[in-house]
Amino acid sequence: MGLFDSLFGGMEASGKLTPQEAFAGILLGASACDGHIADDEVQGLVTCLLRMKLYQRYTGKQFHQTLNKLLGVLKKRGVDTLIDACCQALPKELIRAAFTNACDIVLADGVVEPDEREFIDKLRAKLGLDGDTARTIAEVMVIKNRG
Repeated sequence: MGLFDSLFGGMEASGKLTPQEAFAGILLGASACDGHIADDEVQGLVTCLLRMKLYQRYTGKQFHQTLNKLLGVLKKRGVDTLIDACCQALPKELIRAAFTNACDIVLADGVVEPDEREFIDKLRAKLGLDGDTARTIAEVMVIKNRG
């Protein structure tokens, strides 16, 4: 890590992520894992977050700050660094919810690119989610997003 990395941003300067930031970061990573963020993916991310109890006390300003912080990490460090930090900070009770919603976002545009498949596989492993549970979640999300 260079001198300016620790002085001007990235995960080091911002400290540990909150559960809200970790959850949102995983969904943002799912949106961006194929190199671009589609409108359907953004809509799915925002809709998901706004209806969760986890964000019910968040003001519009806090929500905006959280997304800006995560976008900054995504732009500067990439999807993998963002996801690594988010998986470490995510409470265990939110692992299945985060994985489910990430699958939903990846499937939102109706096409699963190779980069998105790789992302979901990596996310499953980083979250420590067993293969059977992950497969069941993915199957349900495929059914949900058909048609």
